[in-house]
Amino acid sequence: MRPHTPYTNSFEKLAWRKLTTAFVALLIMLTISTMASAQWVNHYPKVDDFGHQLYLEQHELPIHTFGITDPAPSPDGKTVAIASKGWIWLLNLESGVAKRFTDSGAVDSRPRWSPNGKRLTFVRDFGDDTAVVIKELDSGKETVINSTAIDIDPEFSADGRYLYYSSGISGSLNLYQREIASATQQEISNLKQVERNVRRLASGQGIVYLHGDGAHRVLRHRDFLAGSDEIIKAQTLTYHLSSDVHPTRDLLVYSAPIDNDYHLWTMDMSDQRVSKRLTTGTSFALTPAFSADGNQIYYVQLSDNRQFQLMRMGTYGSKPEEVQVTTWDYKAPSGQLNISIFDGQQSPVAARLSIVSADGHPVSNPKGATFVDPQTGRTYFYVDKSISLTLPTGEYEVLAARGPLTNLVSRTLKVKKSKTEQLKIELAPIWDSSRAGYYSADFHGHLNGDGHQRATHEDALLQMQGEDLNMLSPMSWNRWERLIDSDIVGKRTTQDAYTVVQGQEVRSHFHGHIGLLNVTEPFTPWFFGPNNPTLGDPDLTNADVFAYANKVGAFATYVHSVGDDEDPFSTEGNINGIPLELVSDGVLEPKMGLELVCAWTSPLGTSELWYRLLNIGQPVIAMSGTDTWVDFHRTPAVGTGRAYVRPLNENSDADPILAGALAGRSFLSTGPMIAFSLDNGAKPGDVSDSGKQNYTLSLASTVALEKVEIVVNGKVVQTLASIKSGETKNYQGQVELPEGGWIAARAYASEQRADSWPSMHARPFAHSSPIWIKQIGSTTTADKAKAAGELIRAIDAAEIRAKKAYGEKPMPRLYQRFDEARKALLNMQ
Repeated sequence: MRPHTPYTNSFEKLAWRKLTTAFVALLIMLTISTMASAQWVNHYPKVDDFGHQLYLEQHELPIHTFGITDPAPSPDGKTVAIASKGWIWLLNLESGVAKRFTDSGAVDSRPRWSPNGKRLTFVRDFGDDTAVVIKELDSGKETVINSTAIDIDPEFSADGRYLYYSSGISGSLNLYQREIASATQQEISNLKQVERNVRRLASGQGIVYLHGDGAHRVLRHRDFLAGSDEIIKAQTLTYHLSSDVHPTRDLLVYSAPIDNDYHLWTMDMSDQRVSKRLTTGTSFALTPAFSADGNQIYYVQLSDNRQFQLMRMGTYGSKPEEVQVTTWDYKAPSGQLNISIFDGQQSPVAARLSIVSADGHPVSNPKGATFVDPQTGRTYFYVDKSISLTLPTGEYEVLAARGPLTNLVSRTLKVKKSKTEQLKIELAPIWDSSRAGYYSADFHGHLNGDGHQRATHEDALLQMQGEDLNMLSPMSWNRWERLIDSDIVGKRTTQDAYTVVQGQEVRSHFHGHIGLLNVTEPFTPWFFGPNNPTLGDPDLTNADVFAYANKVGAFATYVHSVGDDEDPFSTEGNINGIPLELVSDGVLEPKMGLELVCAWTSPLGTSELWYRLLNIGQPVIAMSGTDTWVDFHRTPAVGTGRAYVRPLNENSDADPILAGALAGRSFLSTGPMIAFSLDNGAKPGDVSDSGKQNYTLSLASTVALEKVEIVVNGKVVQTLASIKSGETKNYQGQVELPEGGWIAARAYASEQRADSWPSMHARPFAHSSPIWIKQIGSTTTADKAKAAGELIRAIDAAEIRAKKAYGEKPMPRLYQRFDEARKALLNMQ
């Protein structure tokens, strides 16, 4: 083996770019400014050139799980370093005993060995930042590499002199080479977005690493001597594309998908024409690593209870076998914690738990998946009535909730050596939706989206029970050519009072995404737009989606529409934030939904758009959905955005909850309850006379709401007293209704909240659907004319954007759609 050659001027040398104090201050100012006007942006340090950092934090950062992840066989072949329960463990392959190697309050993962086996390097996740750690096995001494940015995925050089790792200090996640002894380093790559998962070559003269840029995920080979950097394996949106290099040969093992499954493959780096698939059947195999002798591959496989198991198989193919851990040696005393959950009637119920030790270490779920709230960074999981946990001794804080209308319960306790602590928690809602005649529904989520914790409807049902959510509509969707959950579109699964119904999200990028409910056969194409590959006639519009929905009896909703809290019609910049075809479809389509509440968008900004459509007489249905993923690790809870619906049972063929929502018999919420009615008996979805009308408003919230308002035709006509956290308040008043239009009530927090638990939305918010005046779709001449003029501005802006995006490409059907909507609006002025 030739001696290791560090990265030098044979390849363009890049200087280490330090962030100055002024630049850091600027970044902080920009972050504060962005958060003041938009919804969730990032929890970890921002990567400048990554569009939706949600995906970066979910897919690029480590996972916290009770099961085993990130196997790293030792150079002597006797031990495998693994991550589990938030720590690094050393598993003796002969005895099956796993000894805890780290015991920090943070979450440690992704271990890699030094060539001499005397040190381990790994990622330490503090919950809002990450660092790279080098720890000596004998002394336990730690060297922490922690910049102001994300730092992940370390790998020793072949001679142990250098450390390669990924850092975001340049604004992208680029690769760095650090001389360990001197602590000097240099940037060795500057590609866009994400570069990580470095693996050294057997020769010591190069590396293989992952590069992710937009929809493209590739493995690249950097040859230090030749000065080349080439793609050796290309995929699209393959977030678990991780690899390892054989210890003596130029042989690559990597994990890559076929539809919903992930398989292990090997490839000769000198002959990339053929890849050999090692795993068969239904597989979810991740993070492969060669043994020290190169004869075996260790990896993790997801089990039926959503826990990762350590597996191994022969490099050239053999029957996989599980590597058992016979004993978990915490190297510290431990005890037992038993938790039981009950509702207000003392019946056992499912719930959401978050448990942390005194040093901040989060407890993971031994019976299922563990999640992280991206808003607060808080770890949580779901318990089906009770759970038993083995924990190191010490003090723990337990938080428990069951949906956004149950006050957060906090308990502090001590786990004692060889003792069992019993904890009983009662969770009673401040408002009982079922007793009031309402069902809760989240009309937009996803079952699977290339997350770590592949899910089924049964997995979703437990989370729904833990959030007291009656209905969930996960949307099958695409990862470009991979159609995620396409085979279960229309599937319905019911358990007691909880139902999962599979829909579809048509990801017409740039035009605006559309969710389809009550659909059994998916619309095609699943995706289109100016920045996507042209795989057919490019002249496609969302009008095709609506035509299909009308044909098959489905219902189409524009989802995650307006990200800014400001009125989207207030500036030209804001008006360009409206999805391209939303306004024209809202004008022309007789049946359309608009997602008023979503985890990633603004209910305030979206409401202003909704008001304009209502004011031209279009009864656009307000819908609500979280846009969460059941299989994601970092994701808000199902039902974070939800609708409370009075079901409608007039048609035996229709789902009564969906029918009630489409009839406007609902309120939309990120947590609070708002029940609005007129004394003449009219409720949301009904019709009232004009003139003086008395109203009744009931409001309940687990968090404080400063703004309580009555809205008529998009204008706030009355402002009522605020409500404190945990309070239920009733209001009565009188309002003068015009000859046409609508009336509704809304309540919300005046500022975004860093922590809204038990809700996971930054903006506590609730809005009733409208009560129409005299007839559904009525309006006034003045309100119609004003709204029509503003909507024409939006269509004009959309057409300019479309022509800029499509250029010379002919799009006659799209532009005809704009013309038809513009003409209809001109007739309203």
